[in-house]
Amino acid sequence: MKRMWNRRLVARLAALVSAVAMLAAGVMGPVAAQQKDIVIGTHEAGSSHYLAGAAIADVLSKHSGMTGKLVAVSGAGVWLPMMDNREVDLGVESFHGVWQAYHGVKPFAKAYNVRLVLVGGGINVGLYVRDDSPAKSRKDIKGLRIGARYPGAPNIATYAEAELANVGLDWSNVTSVPRTSLYAGQREDVTQKRLDVFYASVGSAVTRELDSNVGIRFLGADNTPEAVARMRKVYPAMLTRVEPGAPGIKQPMWLTYLPAYLVVRTDLPDEVVYKVAKTLWEKNAELRKVDAKMKSWTTANYATDQAAIPYHSGAIRFYKEMKAWSAAAEKNQTDVTRAK
Repeated sequence: MKRMWNRRLVARLAALVSAVAMLAAGVMGPVAAQQKDIVIGTHEAGSSHYLAGAAIADVLSKHSGMTGKLVAVSGAGVWLPMMDNREVDLGVESFHGVWQAYHGVKPFAKAYNVRLVLVGGGINVGLYVRDDSPAKSRKDIKGLRIGARYPGAPNIATYAEAELANVGLDWSNVTSVPRTSLYAGQREDVTQKRLDVFYASVGSAVTRELDSNVGIRFLGADNTPEAVARMRKVYPAMLTRVEPGAPGIKQPMWLTYLPAYLVVRTDLPDEVVYKVAKTLWEKNAELRKVDAKMKSWTTANYATDQAAIPYHSGAIRFYKEMKAWSAAAEKNQTDVTRAK
């Protein structure tokens, strides 16, 4: 009996030593074993953020050993609180929306504990009208009906306010109509003429459909220093030149550019975040093939020295291994961490 007990003890000790060795080697770990699903929060179907989230979920499901699951809601105003409750792990949002949430500034009522995984591709956004609208430029939208407030995605109201400011307008110069979310109901608002002016991203599914069915026109922004300065009193906007070809883009014009961030709740373990960054880096070509809008999601942008919020330590670990983490990125990490 004593010898049998000793053999069992030796076997258990051997198994324990083996497990510790595997953990040290990075072969296994309690986090990797426990994390079966990775849940990603995005805007609703029809948005560019939804497309990115779906592509990320697909790549992670195929190659990370975790199952990517999508939570499509009206915006970050919904999925950020879900991060607090650990119902959502990752989220796709514009850089400024993330910056607002991280600092807890208007329109967010509190600061959210999020970190950056990678900087994704950007989208151009702006105001558009139906082809049959009498409005030929942004100055012509004075007094017209436009969606406003967006409690499910509060940063949208900030963006729209800046688009108005571009030509010296504000909410008092238009007829603002409350909307819960940006894309839910936008098709009906356009086709049934319930609104006159609309806000969306260039190339989004809803603008593709509407341009095909009824015809739409984006209204170019004023890119003069004075116009950009007016926008930046609302938020740190930037403009880029957009060439004809996308739905609603009939001629060259300047429109607002918003890079997308993939963020993570800060308490997600390093090993999981490392795995997410590694998988999306190594399978970047596959990620970019999902849709034309994903082509700007390149590894060259993943680790930047101009990030608006700090990176997660698990992502930093991977970027250092790939020699993609620079001294400038480290300095920026310190600066943005202290800025909160």
